[in-house]
Amino acid sequence: MTYWRDLVLQGRFEEAEPVMLADTEERDGYGGETVTRAGFYEDWGNSLRSGAEAEKRYWQSHSYWADYASWSTSGGEGTARMMDVKRLLKKIEGLKC
Repeated sequence: MTYWRDLVLQGRFEEAEPVMLADTEERDGYGGETVTRAGFYEDWGNSLRSGAEAEKRYWQSHSYWADYASWSTSGGEGTARMMDVKRLLKKIEGLKC
């Protein structure tokens, strides 16, 4: 079986998605699976560059980054994690220009 990260490198996100979701189903307790999913959808949106499908993928990424940020245990940690959330919002806004 082809590893999902290899599919991503080939730009085959649609094929990689179900494998990635299955691979990241189990929680590690530190949010690693959430960060992996956020990065996956952000990369997918980046590969599309524009359009409704790119926006959809960016919103998926944003959701995972927002979840990750919400689990912060301190102000500094939350501020740092919000950088990812804000980056995605800028990408989404950039699609509307």
